[in-house]
This record gives sequence, structure tokens and C-alpha cells, in this order.
Amino acid sequence: MDIMDSKWKYGLWGVALGAVLCAIVGLKWGGWETKSSAQALAQQQVNAALVKALTPICMTNFQTAANAPTKLGELKKIGTTWARESFIREGKWAEIGKEQVTSVVDACADALYKL
Repeated sequence: MDIMDSKWKYGLWGVALGAVLCAIVGLKWGGWETKSSAQALAQQQVNAALVKALTPICMTNFQTAANAPTKLGELKKIGTTWARESFIREGKWAEIGKEQVTSVVDACADALYKL
């Protein structure tokens, strides 16, 4: 009887350690995701899609403004990224509804600066 008890004891410890190792390997290298990391990844993908969809609208708003060539010249004279983003934000070319998404303003300022 004593031998049977020790087999069960070692067997259960083996199952427990195997489950822990399986979870560690699966989460670290196996591609498994926790709820919070999956939500963070989904939010990053939504933000990327938002920037990709709204940046052309911002550029169109800028280019269809009455004094677009003059404003583009002013934008290209600005030296810092932060100041270019402020210029776009003040012109409200990246405004969708009543708000401006910072990542869209950043992308729009970069794209217009490269024109």
C-alpha cells in the first residue's frame, strides 16, 4: 500500500509541474495571449487603422483650404515635429467631429511635411 501511495504522490506532482510548465511555455513562446495583452494588441490595431483611414482626410482638408500653398510653405519652414503638429492642430485640418486624435495629427503633419 505504501508503494501505491508514493506512486500517486509522484504522479500528481508530475501532473501539477507539467501543467505549470505547459502554461509557461504556451504563454511565453507558444503564442497564447492573456485577456489584457489581447485587448492591448487589439487597441493598437484599431489605432493603426484609424490613422490609416483618417490621415488622407486630414491631408485633403489641408490641401483644399483657401490658402493651402502658403500654409504648406509655412509648415515646411517649421523645424520641430511638435511645432508642426501644433500647426496642424490649430488649423483644425485633422478635426473629425469635434475632436482631433493625436496620432492622426502626428501622421498628417508628417505626411504634409514630406509633400
